[in-house]
Amino acid sequence: MELTFDSMPGSPPFLLNIKIVVVDDNPDIRLLIARFLAEHGAQVFSAKNAIEGLRLVREIHPNVVLSDLAMPGRNGFELLADIRSLDRYAGGSVPVVAMTAHKHERDLIVGIGFQELLEKPFSPDQLLATIDSALPS
Repeated sequence: MELTFDSMPGSPPFLLNIKIVVVDDNPDIRLLIARFLAEHGAQVFSAKNAIEGLRLVREIHPNVVLSDLAMPGRNGFELLADIRSLDRYAGGSVPVVAMTAHKHERDLIVGIGFQELLEKPFSPDQLLATIDSALPS
């Protein structure tokens, strides 16, 4: 699977200075997403697994988490459960977006607590629209 992002002109206002945690065991995907979002004004923090992702949620209280579902060890579903077990002030209510290369029903993913589903490979426009949709109004 290959993701390629070209810089897009201008920065969407909803990205400016928000904190995003990207959790994915694939270093190329993590770097690509992080670099793209940072170029558009977001503060991006990367984690290679669910344990690191949960630590970042507790430490930085992000505005949104982008998490791969299929990761070795604790997967994205378990990360979501860990995040939701935190109290609101520790980051337990942060919007979490599921990212996956596997087919999943969006309604099922949202029904278990993810705000959105982002199917890999995705375009920059899809990434931005999904983040915008996941953020509280």
